[in-house]
Amino acid sequence: MLGPMNRQIRREQAKQDKRVQKERQKKRAARRARIDNLRQRRKSSSSSSARPSGGASRPAPKGRGRNPGRFSGVLMIATVFFIVLQAAVPVKDATTLNSVTGAGFFLLFGYFSELYLERRGAPRGLLMTLVSGLLLVVGVSAARLLQPALGMDWLMMGLALPGVVGGAFLGRLVYYNTPA
Repeated sequence: MLGPMNRQIRREQAKQDKRVQKERQKKRAARRARIDNLRQRRKSSSSSSARPSGGASRPAPKGRGRNPGRFSGVLMIATVFFIVLQAAVPVKDATTLNSVTGAGFFLLFGYFSELYLERRGAPRGLLMTLVSGLLLVVGVSAARLLQPALGMDWLMMGLALPGVVGGAFLGRLVYYNTPA
C-alpha cells in the first residue's frame, strides 16, 4: 500500500525538481545575457579614443597600468581638514613662508579634488572643484573676519583662489596624461 503512494510522491518531487532546474537555467541565461551586454557596452565605450569635450568626462580607467588618483578622495578630505584647522588658529607671526604654505593647502585641495572627481567620472569635475574651492576660500575668509582674535592673513587668502585653480588644472593634466 505504501509503494504506490511513494511512487506518486517521487514523481511529483521529480516534476518539481525539473521546474526548479528550468527556472534556475532561465535565471542563469538571463544573468549571462546581462553580463555579456554590460561587457559589450564597456568594450565599445573604452574602444572610442575620443577626448571628452565640453563638460563631458570619460569613464575612470581600468586595469593596473593606469590608475591616477587612487587615494585622492582621502587626501582631499585630509586637506580640507587642515584648511579648516588653519581657519581656527590665530595668526601670531604671519611670515611669507607661513602664508605661502597655507595657500599651498588650497592648491592641494584643487589637485586632489579634480583627480577624485575625474576618477569617479563626474561630468563637470573641473567646475565642481572650482566652485567648492571658491566656497572654501570664502568660508575661511569669513571665519577669520568674524573672529577678530584670529586675524586675517591677506597674502594666504590672496593666493588661495589661484592655488585652487592651479591645483585643479594640474590634477586634470595629471589625470589625462598618465601613461597607460
